[in-house]
Amino acid sequence: MMYLTTNDGLAFFQAPMMTLSDDGLIRLTVETLRTIPFTHLLSGLDEHDGSPPICEAASLDSISGYTEWLSTTSPVITLGWDWWLDVCATPFVYTRLGSPRSNVMLVDAQHHDLGMRKTDAELERLIASWPWQGAVAQFISSRYA
Repeated sequence: MMYLTTNDGLAFFQAPMMTLSDDGLIRLTVETLRTIPFTHLLSGLDEHDGSPPICEAASLDSISGYTEWLSTTSPVITLGWDWWLDVCATPFVYTRLGSPRSNVMLVDAQHHDLGMRKTDAELERLIASWPWQGAVAQFISSRYA
């Protein structure tokens, strides 16, 4: 791995074959993406309108939020997704919701775009391989305690 140090002392991982395109997307292969370290930036809770659910029996209100992560590369990759907290599980489980948001477009060996559907699927696999739930739980606990 190659790390570059900036004037402020921050170290950035220099990944091979990453290009920042004119459309703002960072193009790289799946193999390169899998080698890139990411760090948790922030997480938050979604705001609900505050009106209680309409029902005759007791019910649980859903807890959901978002999380944002950054690569330690230059250019910086952003990766975010929504989550919900399954409070019926013991212990509680944070589960990713929907497609991730990112400034990435994956390419094949010939540098042809794989498309958003394949890129999203690979980003979902990447997220599933991370132990992100602990970082989100810790951040949410300290931010909203």
